[in-house]
Amino acid sequence: MKKQLLTLSVAAFVFGGSSLASAQHCTVQNGDSLWKIAQRYKIPFEEILKHNAHFKNPHLIFPLDKVELPDHTEHGTSTDQHSKSDNIETGDKKVEQSAPSEQAEAVLALVNQEREKAGLKPLKMSEELRSIANLKARDMAENNYFSHTSPTYGTPFQMLQDFGVHYRAAGENIAAGQRTPEEVMNAWINSSGHRANILNANFDTLGVGVYSGGSYGIYWTQLFTGDGE
Repeated sequence: MKKQLLTLSVAAFVFGGSSLASAQHCTVQNGDSLWKIAQRYKIPFEEILKHNAHFKNPHLIFPLDKVELPDHTEHGTSTDQHSKSDNIETGDKKVEQSAPSEQAEAVLALVNQEREKAGLKPLKMSEELRSIANLKARDMAENNYFSHTSPTYGTPFQMLQDFGVHYRAAGENIAAGQRTPEEVMNAWINSSGHRANILNANFDTLGVGVYSGGSYGIYWTQLFTGDGE
């Protein structure tokens, strides 16, 4: 199976606000994102995207924009809706895939093992970052590329900003082709750039995305952020 690794880290600053709602739509205010609105109204993020195709870039909305809301706002949402947990066919082998949430938690545990060895504080899993990381992993698979710069979302930092994520420092590790959390973490921790992100003392939050499909069979994304406190 083909395998790839790539890492990116930078410091940045993002600020935000809140939103107001009406019966069938909400009015965007400073700092809002479609992801935040979906969480607020307990609407699956994918449905928010479908109902707001009028936005040229649905991940970049502006104050006073109108965001349409599906009728069934009483339903909950799933942070794994953008990931597949199907088995991956690789030649004559079948790679058994656990649920994406289990894979993400396994990667987090392995990350925190390495941070504990280095005397660093453990990272917390962010459901918001995990949702965004899943989108990036899926985007790489479906658009057949392997890069920090997405043709859909731009750089990781543009993507975080467009989704309204607050941070002072951020980084991204991506990988493709590794079949298990242990295999991908072994590859990352033995690469100096990826290891630097994993052991960066400025980071306190992590999102892990996993998507099965595409030319590499499986894609992984780690999104790190830190508030700089």
